[in-house]
Amino acid sequence: MITKYSLTENMWGPAPEGAEPDWVDLEAPEADELAWAAQRYCLPALFLSDPLDPRERPRLEVEDGVTLFVVRAPVIQGEVNEVFTTIPLGIVIAGDKILTVCREPGLVRQLLSRQTRKPRQITKDSLLFKALIEISTDFIHQLEVLEDLTEEAEKHLSKSQQNAQIMTLLVIEKALINFSVALHSNRAIMEKLMSGTVTALSEEQADWLERALTENQQAIFTVEIFGQIVGSMGDAFGVIISNNLNKVMKFLTGVTIILMVPTLIVGAYGMNVRLPLSELFLAFYILAVICVVSSLLIWFYFSRKKWI
Repeated sequence: MITKYSLTENMWGPAPEGAEPDWVDLEAPEADELAWAAQRYCLPALFLSDPLDPRERPRLEVEDGVTLFVVRAPVIQGEVNEVFTTIPLGIVIAGDKILTVCREPGLVRQLLSRQTRKPRQITKDSLLFKALIEISTDFIHQLEVLEDLTEEAEKHLSKSQQNAQIMTLLVIEKALINFSVALHSNRAIMEKLMSGTVTALSEEQADWLERALTENQQAIFTVEIFGQIVGSMGDAFGVIISNNLNKVMKFLTGVTIILMVPTLIVGAYGMNVRLPLSELFLAFYILAVICVVSSLLIWFYFSRKKWI
């Protein structure tokens, strides 16, 4: 889908019919839409198709006066089984036109519509810097969600013999790895942009880029610490689950031994030979009492030794 916007009165709005837009947003575009945009604005075709590749890494490329920024943004995919991952977002600057390309519908509009960090003067270039800082902030928010999932898994794991909580930690650990790679790659792009070798930055743009770098560095630090915690928790939880399973096996073994003595007595008196008490009228009740008392004595002994 192609959405066109124009900058009027320090704000973005839908471009009037027939007017030349300042910003073109391509959300999960079709092949014909990519071809139209490339031809209309004289862009290299790969500048529009590369950001749609889910494996595309962050990079900065300049060709024929057209600049491509590819960064990775965090997203949550799936409604039932949520998957925390990152996807590429392309920002193309071609003269006085800006194009954004993303395979996730609504992601770009959601990032740029937030009012938390609105620039004093909205310009065409401010799209790039606002996207960078909002993406860095999104990583921190996603990490908070992952932390809540970890705490929830921790509450149920101490009494669990199942693998569900371990699988949750594996999903979180995989998400942290993806976040770490994306954050370090995004930082390299922002540092290159901060150096001024690509384009000269105004004072406000430099301030915004510095904020984005600060948020990005904070997210990197959080990912590294959180990754170490999740790794340690995974090892500890594996030991806990194994210990819980050992407790169950020990209990079942104790019950088996306790029941073995009555079984032995009853089995012996089931033979067709003369045995003590076999001639008594109350032999059945005497044997039943012996079985119950012997089982209770063994249970008491095992309990004192904390074997069950």
